[in-house]
Amino acid sequence: MSTYSRALPPARRTVQPTGHASREEVAAATAQLDKALSWLRFPAALERQFAIDSAPRRLRYFLLSGLLSLFVFNGFLLVDYLMAPDVFWLAVKIRVGLFTPFAVVCLLVVWLKRNSMLPLTSTLVGEYLVVISGSLAAACLAYILSNSRAVNSQHYHVGLMVVIMYGNMVQRLRFWYAVAFSLTVYAIHIGGVMMVPAFNPRLILPMALLVGATMVFTLMANYALERDERRQYLLSLRRKHLLLDLGEVQQRLQQLSRMDTLTGLFNRRHFQQYLGQVWQRARHDEAPVAVLMLDVDHFKHYNDRYGHPVGDQCLMQVAHAMQDSLRRPGDLVARYGGEEFIAVLPGADKDTAHQAAERIRDAIIKLGIPHEASATAAVVTASIGVISCRAREGVQEQDLIAEADAALYKAKQAGRNQVRSRSL
Repeated sequence: MSTYSRALPPARRTVQPTGHASREEVAAATAQLDKALSWLRFPAALERQFAIDSAPRRLRYFLLSGLLSLFVFNGFLLVDYLMAPDVFWLAVKIRVGLFTPFAVVCLLVVWLKRNSMLPLTSTLVGEYLVVISGSLAAACLAYILSNSRAVNSQHYHVGLMVVIMYGNMVQRLRFWYAVAFSLTVYAIHIGGVMMVPAFNPRLILPMALLVGATMVFTLMANYALERDERRQYLLSLRRKHLLLDLGEVQQRLQQLSRMDTLTGLFNRRHFQQYLGQVWQRARHDEAPVAVLMLDVDHFKHYNDRYGHPVGDQCLMQVAHAMQDSLRRPGDLVARYGGEEFIAVLPGADKDTAHQAAERIRDAIIKLGIPHEASATAAVVTASIGVISCRAREGVQEQDLIAEADAALYKAKQAGRNQVRSRSL
């Protein structure tokens, strides 16, 4: 892991994004979510990705909490016995004989099919399963109470508050599903009260207010929870973009550390690393390796005559000419220092390397860069030393650089603007 990614705190308990969303989409969704009244919807593509990313976690949670809630649902048989003893066995038949088998079958089918369902399908199945099962649980309670004539049974209608809390807070339905679920349970409550003959009129309003208040407060909490979840998802996307940006910056910095900023060629450090790799492969294949070392003739006089900015332009043109003259994919050119350049030619024998050096020398002359301070020619020229060696034991890649430098020295001694080759 990079230093940049270690510096960032890990995202905890939030949906981790797997798809790609543009910065513009994330910014638009963030602005929409930050409004005082948000509809809790992302742009279409991002909403779809959010649903896909959250599907596995939500479905697993639906199943586990649904199983636990089933035990709680049947545990309310004790309350049935205390509040409506006259219909206790009816409650047993409905809770244990009807609702429980139905719920178990639904949970089992969803569990077995969870890996074959599409993420969006599994999300919808989970939401609908909670809405339907919760509504049926509320209907079961309302039906049981409508058949009871016990004195305390009318007070038991507030038990629907637990059903609302189950859907909105325990299962954490998406907000708009929670609204539909709450209104359904509230309607069941009103219908259940109307089904009870001679329902105490003094209880109707207080119970309606209690169930209604439960519905409103749990919906407010549900809204806040989903809003926070969506905000955390957007933060995860922004974090993902940040990590990508930091990765690109790190890659760029690593690349720059291997480049010469003036000429755009590789620098001496990278050349030495590359030469080491080429030499190791060549030793394995017993193949030849050639190194060319180039020095711009009388470059100090050039700088003195034309100035350093023009001298920099000259070096850039020489670098491009040298790079354009080496035609094979494995050839690599680097700036070795000052007005010196170096190249490695994997697999090149002495004749091939010498011909490449002559092409470079001719290309530099054809640039036609005026050099009035030169004692060699009226234009910029270069001297090149060449060494070619078949990789073998006892010879190191640094020996090639030393021999190429020696050949370059011979070219300068011989009058410059020429190529001198050596073998090792």
